[in-house]
Amino acid sequence: MTTNRIASGLLSLVLLVLLGWCIIAGLGNFRTKLILGAGAVLGTVYTVWGRLPDWIIDHSGGSITHDDDPSNISPRIYLPILIGVIVIAIAVFVWCIWFL
Repeated sequence: MTTNRIASGLLSLVLLVLLGWCIIAGLGNFRTKLILGAGAVLGTVYTVWGRLPDWIIDHSGGSITHDDDPSNISPRIYLPILIGVIVIAIAVFVWCIWFL
C-alpha cells in the first residue's frame, strides 16, 4: 500500500466521522452532507483500487491526473501538510468538546 492510498484512507475516515457528526448533531445542510459523503466515497474508491475510475476522470474533463504524472506535487510536500491540518482539526474538536 502506497502513502497516497494510506493518506486517502485516513482522509476518508475523517470525512466519514465529520459526516456522522453532522447527521447526529443536526448540523449543516443537505449540500454539506452530500459533499462530505461524496468525498468519503471517492476517497474509499481510491484507497481500495489505487486510482479513480476512468468515467470520473473523463467526466472531470481530464483535469484529474494520474499519480505517476510528474506535474503532481510530491507526497513529501503535501502529506505532512495534510497530517498537520488533521492534527490541528482534531485538537480543535477535542478542545471544543472539552471546554464548551
